[in-house]
Amino acid sequence: MKHYACAAGLLLCLMGCGGGGGGGGSGIDPRLARLDIYEGQKLRVLGDPAAGVVGMAMTAEESIPTTGTMSLAGFATMRVETGSQPIILFGDADLQIDFDTSAAQGAVTRVFGGSSDSDLADYAGTIDLQSNAVGQNMPLGYAGTLSGSGQTLGFAGEMTGVLLGNPTSAFAGGDLEAQVDHNGTAREGTIVIVLEENGL
Repeated sequence: MKHYACAAGLLLCLMGCGGGGGGGGSGIDPRLARLDIYEGQKLRVLGDPAAGVVGMAMTAEESIPTTGTMSLAGFATMRVETGSQPIILFGDADLQIDFDTSAAQGAVTRVFGGSSDSDLADYAGTIDLQSNAVGQNMPLGYAGTLSGSGQTLGFAGEMTGVLLGNPTSAFAGGDLEAQVDHNGTAREGTIVIVLEENGL
């Protein structure tokens, strides 16, 4: 029960975090359309209790696969606290899980974003994802550097994730107390990923 209580607590935190639309897909900038796609996936996977939208249930322990592989895709969102104008970024994310070896690896790519007083910008770089303990309360290490719009952001830490769906068909994870190197200064931040099998 303690195992599932921890996973359930993480899931509740993630429901209040993650990607959100903002501006909508106007057709002017394809990155804005991607925000709408991310928001749709977030609603499918995590739901929205305030709007009465039910998300996916956590995978029951006995339903977690023990053999085979699974490819999941979706999005990541990162927030870096820099004072009154936090940097908020979004990007595509993928994760390949090998249940035979209990290992997983993936990446966050095609990152874009900025602060409220800056123009939307693309960020070069990749955040790599890796785990050697697949299951509920899954530790997923992340590391990488993103740079754009005069900012250099170094990410390195470990998030906790949960498998969702019966049978398993999604994953959500996050580190809500991330430490980010922002142009050489340590900052507080968050990183959240939401993924589906045969996702975005």
